[in-house]
Amino acid sequence: MTIMRIKRLGLFALPFARRIFTGRITPMLAGYKITHRCNLKCVHCPYWKREGDELDFQGVKRTLATLRSTGAVILIIEGGEPMLWRDGPYGISDVIEEAHKLFACVCMTTNGLIGFERLNLNRVWVSLDGPERIHDSVRGAGVYSRVISNLKKVPGSRGFVSFTISAMNYEHASELIRSLQGIVEGITIQFYYPYDGLPDPLFVDVERRAALLDELIELKRQGYAVANSEASLNELKKSRWTCYDELLVNADPDGTIERGCYLKNRGPSECDRCGFTAHNEISLAFKGNIQAIGAGLKIFF
Repeated sequence: MTIMRIKRLGLFALPFARRIFTGRITPMLAGYKITHRCNLKCVHCPYWKREGDELDFQGVKRTLATLRSTGAVILIIEGGEPMLWRDGPYGISDVIEEAHKLFACVCMTTNGLIGFERLNLNRVWVSLDGPERIHDSVRGAGVYSRVISNLKKVPGSRGFVSFTISAMNYEHASELIRSLQGIVEGITIQFYYPYDGLPDPLFVDVERRAALLDELIELKRQGYAVANSEASLNELKKSRWTCYDELLVNADPDGTIERGCYLKNRGPSECDRCGFTAHNEISLAFKGNIQAIGAGLKIFF
């Protein structure tokens, strides 16, 4: 194990140590939505519709430093499409290099249309909405093949898929997971959240979730690349599940920072409709669940 990896694991353990020795819970995971701009207009995403200021490079650096000062050790750069962020000569690669000076693990989510294989990321998630015919019906003809082509260029084991399950694709979840075997290191699933409240035709209720989660657990047991822990997948069958939102801190494109739930300043917060499975996984790990800790180490380290 390299010195750098030991250092990263040490930082990863800090929030756990703080709770054990001081009783304090501090953020562990920082999400930085660096831009709302996007080169796609997916029906299930509210962010490309939003306007607002973006920070220049110096402002981004200050935001990164503030996120780190909360105690967070893992950073996920999000959008919109983060590959579109630019300030004159500075691009997303410069943001990533600055982030590495502060965080133990630097990750990014992307729609995968713009090549990302050379970025210095510990983990990159590419969003897929289903097998080719489903994905292209949501994002446009030919998008799936371009995304898969870019995924295959990612060296080593950094490439993951983020799969948001909604009413338009939940019947095709198993098909997608089987089709990605050997292409990606892992697939993390989450459920669509109804930002504008119910009724929402894309929302998958708890009963339908439970049946699908049983399928996903079986695929995981068969060796398919489902990265969520079995413990988390089982908890997601409930209408409410373990969530310490104190472990989270989020920044918006204008530099506004909020501790706690991902939905603060972004939409109504309804816990019994939540689909942000990463919150459950990290909370279970914080409680000492061995499966969730193992999933976290595999995903981030």
